[in-house]
Amino acid sequence: MKILLGLMISLAAAPALAQGVDEIYVNGAVYTVNSRAPEAEAFAVSNGRFVAVGSNQSVQRLAGKDTRIHDLQGHRVLPGLIDEHIHPDLAMEAYFNLNIDAEATSFAEFKRRLARFQERKPDVPWILGSAIDYLWDDGSDIRMFGMPSHNAWLDELVPDKPVMLWEVSGHAALVNSEAFATLGVTRDTPDPAGGHFVKDAQGELTGVVRETAVSLFWEEFVSNQLSPEQLAQQQLLPILRYLNSLGLTSITDIWTRESMLLAYQSLDSQGQLPMHVAAYVADPVEWLNDWMKAAANRVIDDPQRYSSANVDLLGVKFVLDGGAAGQTAVMTEPFEGTDHTGPWRNDPDYFLERVIELDRMGHAVRAHAAGDGAMRWALDAFERVRKDHGSTLRHGIAHTAILNPADIHRFAELGVIAEISPIFWYHMPAVEVIKDDIGDRLAWLYPARALLDSGARMSVGSDWIVTPANPWPALETLVTRRAPGATQGPALNAAQGITLSEAVHMYTMGGAYAQGREQMTGSIEPGKQADFIVIDQDIFAVPVHEVHQTRVLRTVVRGQTVYDQANAAEVIDFQNPDAASLTNQQPQPRSP
Repeated sequence: MKILLGLMISLAAAPALAQGVDEIYVNGAVYTVNSRAPEAEAFAVSNGRFVAVGSNQSVQRLAGKDTRIHDLQGHRVLPGLIDEHIHPDLAMEAYFNLNIDAEATSFAEFKRRLARFQERKPDVPWILGSAIDYLWDDGSDIRMFGMPSHNAWLDELVPDKPVMLWEVSGHAALVNSEAFATLGVTRDTPDPAGGHFVKDAQGELTGVVRETAVSLFWEEFVSNQLSPEQLAQQQLLPILRYLNSLGLTSITDIWTRESMLLAYQSLDSQGQLPMHVAAYVADPVEWLNDWMKAAANRVIDDPQRYSSANVDLLGVKFVLDGGAAGQTAVMTEPFEGTDHTGPWRNDPDYFLERVIELDRMGHAVRAHAAGDGAMRWALDAFERVRKDHGSTLRHGIAHTAILNPADIHRFAELGVIAEISPIFWYHMPAVEVIKDDIGDRLAWLYPARALLDSGARMSVGSDWIVTPANPWPALETLVTRRAPGATQGPALNAAQGITLSEAVHMYTMGGAYAQGREQMTGSIEPGKQADFIVIDQDIFAVPVHEVHQTRVLRTVVRGQTVYDQANAAEVIDFQNPDAASLTNQQPQPRSP
């Protein structure tokens, strides 16, 4: 039911309104995500905040001689969207290095892109590529290439320079023999804690590395990155503007590190940060090199140093297990046809004690937990700090993927945020892999309806670049539980579908609450920051299977337009690697 406000006005702003507001937007179909009055025609903005929301007639009365009037021409307006789990650093590394699309890049196209990259960036010390399709421990073919999960073919293509190709999951990689040689890894090198060097039947390295073993190679790559200031201008800002073009006005960098926080602050200090950024720094246990661990500890020990007006360091990210696909999640019962329940990426007992320590320091903890066993362990830890230590922090679980029905009620009872990644539907290859791994427990995957009905606080995270950052397919598929655009065929646990308005709430107020900013943003109402988007179709009027086709016409953050169609040509085309500015990066000294 639509409720149209006559006028809601910010009482705090009322005296200033006598001189007229800065801007007025009229003739819109404004979905406010304010349950008291979800629909409006117009709103007024002054000093970067909404000061009035209501009908055209009532809002236009606030105009002064210098007020700018914008005609929305009937377009649908929503609060700015919040992606609560995203990896801008990995996106930068993909786009400005060897950009690979795991769903669309053939082997011939991969070779073309590799040759083009080497031609344009001959002096880089490492080649990093993102992202190839799933890798297999038994050497089976990488489906996108039709080539084995083995580095023999990669050695032929690049024999003289280290190469690392991320797997699309973000939990594995394929590296060539030169990468092993550069780091001194041999068949006799022991696995790092929480990681694995895959070997063939003869005990030889295949090139597939998993979990923390990936960090060994990735840390060597990032040691040669640009300075934070160079990263900010040359790579981070284009990535954030791309996200603006999708309708995002706030993100949570969920696995960040010191250099990224410094890059965000560099943009913020110059008034160039085009969105709000919340962040969780990766726990030092994630890193193998001492300099990476030291950098993480600096952030944890002095969080205020890494926060600024539009950057909030919320806490610490901890990874308990692997991915939902590939039998690296930790389950309460064994995977189908096996006797194992999956490997811990990091010590679960350390995690229990670490949650207590971080909570006392004032750090919220976001726990990556793909399997129901890891999720139960995380919930147990959060229950412990709630009951034994009186914690009130907004701890959460990332992905909330394979959730045992017996634990659904605990999110609401413990005040734990359930962040969900809603693009893993049919017919994504990962779903078929997961089905083979867990059988009937596929019905436990992403139980959004049950979580909402239990009263759980929920937010949405794309996990970009693991899945696309585009929120519109995610909004659609939260409802349909099918692939974007699909109207028939299998749906993944269709009973767990939610309404479109619920999905929008998760992407707005849900994200704002998870970031601790529900009083600042997430809805269009007086007193809140003027974060909103204008879109090209009314998502509540079109068939739900067309929601994924939505395009953003304008994105506004703190009252300032950060994207509109007029400057769309200036936004990077993330899927087109040839459009990237492949300037040669000069290696920087490794951080102390």
